[in-house]
Amino acid sequence: MVRRICARVAPDGMDIGVGELPPGGLQVWIDTPAPPAPPEAWVLYHRMAREVSLVGWHCEADQNRLLVLGWSAACLHNRVRLLQSGLRRLSDFEHTAQRAVQLEGHNPDDQPAAQVVAATCASIQRRLRWPERLAELAGFERSSGLPHLQLLLAQVIGLESKLATACDEHLVMARVLAGAVCEQYARHSDLRRAQRDVLAESRRWVHASSMIRGSAARPSSTGGGRPHMGLAERRIAASVINHGVPRAIPAAVSPRAGHPGHEEGRAPAR
Repeated sequence: MVRRICARVAPDGMDIGVGELPPGGLQVWIDTPAPPAPPEAWVLYHRMAREVSLVGWHCEADQNRLLVLGWSAACLHNRVRLLQSGLRRLSDFEHTAQRAVQLEGHNPDDQPAAQVVAATCASIQRRLRWPERLAELAGFERSSGLPHLQLLLAQVIGLESKLATACDEHLVMARVLAGAVCEQYARHSDLRRAQRDVLAESRRWVHASSMIRGSAARPSSTGGGRPHMGLAERRIAASVINHGVPRAIPAAVSPRAGHPGHEEGRAPAR
C-alpha cells in the first residue's frame, strides 16, 4: 500500500522500492538506474512523506530515502479533521450537478449516450479525488497495540466509510443527470435546453435539505459539523409537501403567544 501511495505522486515510469527497517517500519527509495538529482529527489521524498502521513503514519524524509515509522496520534488526528472536512464539502451536491449536466465537455453528437455518461462520471470521480485515495486502503487492516491509537483508527475507518458512501452518492447523481440530459437532447436536439431543464429539475432535491439543516442545532466546538445528508434523504425530503408552516392555522389549535412547550401550528405535546 505504501508503494501504491508513493507511486501515485512519483513521475510516470519511476520505480519505487520499499523494504523493512530492522527496528521496525519501512524505508522507501527511488529505484531507478539513474537516480534523480538531490534537489529533485528531496522534493519527491517530501511529497511521498506528505501523502503517506495523511494516512496516519509518522514519516521522515531527506534526499536519500523516506522512512515510515509507525502510527502517529498527531497524524491520525489530522486525518480525522481531513475526513470531516471532506464530508462537509460533499454535503453540497450543487457543483457535481452542474458538472454532470454540462457533461464535463463531452458532446452527445460525437459519442453514444452511454459513453458520454460513463466519461462524465469518470471525470467527476477524478475531481472528487477521494475514491482513488480510499481505494488504495481497500483490504488493508489497520490496528495498534495502544488503546488511544485503536480509538483513533476506529474513528478514521468509520469516517472513511461515510466518505466512500458520500462519493458514491455524487457518482449516482452524476450518472442520473448526465443520462437525463442525453435523453432530453435525443428528443429535441437542443443541448442547452436539455441541460437547463435537467438542472432546474434536480435543484428540488439537491437543495431539499436546506430547511432541515437550517433548523438543526448548531454544532459544538468539538463536533464535526452537521451530519451528512445523503442523496436518497434529499430526494425524499423534496418529495414531501407542506414542509413549512401551514398557511392557515385553525383557531382551535392556535398556540397562545409566549406559551412554552408549543410549536407554531402544532398541538402541545402530551
